[in-house]
Amino acid sequence: MNITVYSKDNCVWCDRAKNLLASVDLSYDEIDLSDDNERQAFYKKVGEGISTVPQIYINDQRIGGFPQLVTWFEDNGF
Repeated sequence: MNITVYSKDNCVWCDRAKNLLASVDLSYDEIDLSDDNERQAFYKKVGEGISTVPQIYINDQRIGGFPQLVTWFEDNGF
């Protein structure tokens, strides 16, 4: 499973998402959108309409933020 978490520094919801993934030993790649270059690349990928973090992608499919990750966990038996 390929998981990417787009996050920013000092983001409580980002920390919660990463902790939830770690709690079930799911590894993930983290991309820090505090960096201007990473943020520009992210917006190029998804468009300007998404402005909140975290943004979680599983197998290149956008799950959404922390609440959507919790729902994904419930739907997938975690």
